[in-house]
Amino acid sequence: MKQFSFLFLFLFFLASVAAGEVAATIELRVKNESRGPLSFTLPVNHIVFWGAVREDTLTGGNYNITLRETQTGFVHIRIMDRVIRLFVQPGDHLRVSIDESNIDKPVSIEGNNGGGQEIFTSMELTYPGNLVSRYKKDTTAALLERHVMNDKNVRLKVFKILYDERKIDKAFMDFMQLNLDYYHASVISEIISGKFALTQLSEDHPLFKPVFPADFAVLWDKLYRQYPVNNIAALQTFGYNGGFNLYAGNYINGYIQWIRRNNKAVTAPGWAAGMRESFQTIRSNLSPDVAEYLEAGILFTELSREKNYAELVKFSNDFKKRYPRSRYTFYLEPLLKKANAWYDKVKGDFTAEQKLIPGYAAIDSFKQLMKPFLGKAVFIEFWATWCITCKDQFDHENDLHRFLKSKGVEHLYISVDKQLHETEWKELIKYFDLRGSHIRANEKLVKDLSRIFWQGRGYALPLYVVISRSGYIVEFDAYRPSEKKKLYRQIEKYVQ
Repeated sequence: MKQFSFLFLFLFFLASVAAGEVAATIELRVKNESRGPLSFTLPVNHIVFWGAVREDTLTGGNYNITLRETQTGFVHIRIMDRVIRLFVQPGDHLRVSIDESNIDKPVSIEGNNGGGQEIFTSMELTYPGNLVSRYKKDTTAALLERHVMNDKNVRLKVFKILYDERKIDKAFMDFMQLNLDYYHASVISEIISGKFALTQLSEDHPLFKPVFPADFAVLWDKLYRQYPVNNIAALQTFGYNGGFNLYAGNYINGYIQWIRRNNKAVTAPGWAAGMRESFQTIRSNLSPDVAEYLEAGILFTELSREKNYAELVKFSNDFKKRYPRSRYTFYLEPLLKKANAWYDKVKGDFTAEQKLIPGYAAIDSFKQLMKPFLGKAVFIEFWATWCITCKDQFDHENDLHRFLKSKGVEHLYISVDKQLHETEWKELIKYFDLRGSHIRANEKLVKDLSRIFWQGRGYALPLYVVISRSGYIVEFDAYRPSEKKKLYRQIEKYVQ
């Protein structure tokens, strides 16, 4: 009976581990800070997927993170203004202490590979694209390769010393080797991709280069053979990408395009066509596991932009059909829910209170634009579809609409978007229910608006303006809709 009980408990233990019991823990301790923002990204089945970020708040200066076995690997933590990088293995119990008053050593890490963890966290591994200027004097591929590899070896040497002294284990050393290999390969690829991109510009562009340097083309080819994109182990490192698909993105949208150009292939125009081509290239050149990861990363990035929702819903549905058991779908779903809500809202017609100004495309001056509003007070919002701050202010439009309507004030929205974003401009009007008169300014009108409101120096958004009933600009820089009381008092002065 005792043997049976022992066997039962042992099997129960195994089942609990398999079901996802805690495999590792991270304790965060921040001195002299009781509360602040915190976010962390845990691996998805040991793979670094940047969409798996979680946001929370540090309270009492302490925070504990628990990891299941599938979440062990590279962990990225942002606490206050500090970034912590860790390589966590099953069984690890790491304690991270932060003391900003300790200038010499603000971060200390206790636990498995503690010394290596501290160096990894303190090491300056910025986004590869930010390092382009560091290597701008490397005018040949040989100089670039030598310079970047020297930088890698300097970083790697520190870990080799720790490994020889048995202060870090083999798993940590192997991770850092692979991590730094792909990180520095990403740096080289980013620089070469930039050179290739200049040859893709129109010939009248001031930065256009007619020739892609042959030695850099050879290095590009060598790089992707030495550090293949199609490497599932590399997906477990920070170095494979510094966000989403940097190294792979340059491969799909740069290197493969260069190969195709050599073979006289033609890239399809347009965003949607480009997305379809990218997905097809991924599926044609990479293994299913890597392809699934990259496609999910692209979808997460594009959905996060809050643009092109109609097409992205179709791409996402196709992704779910091809990968019905994908672990990444969980992280796409919140964004897809928002995309579907968007699509449902914008596919209908404009409401009676969402009015496009008749013949708006032919209006070339501010004076011409304001003719229909003579004798009326007008509140103007200058905005654009790409302006995040503008869209944040739309949360206050309902209260503003009620106030303006009660005072007999016209509400005019002026978008400075280019014609390329015509559809998106109209969709945003519907999505945010922007009740009032709308115009997307053409190039001549934008130039005239810049002269009047920004001294001819382009434009800065958002901008809010009040026009009196007599037609004068009485507030060149009014309060924002979120500053309700101040804005309403400001407007009331001109409608008494």
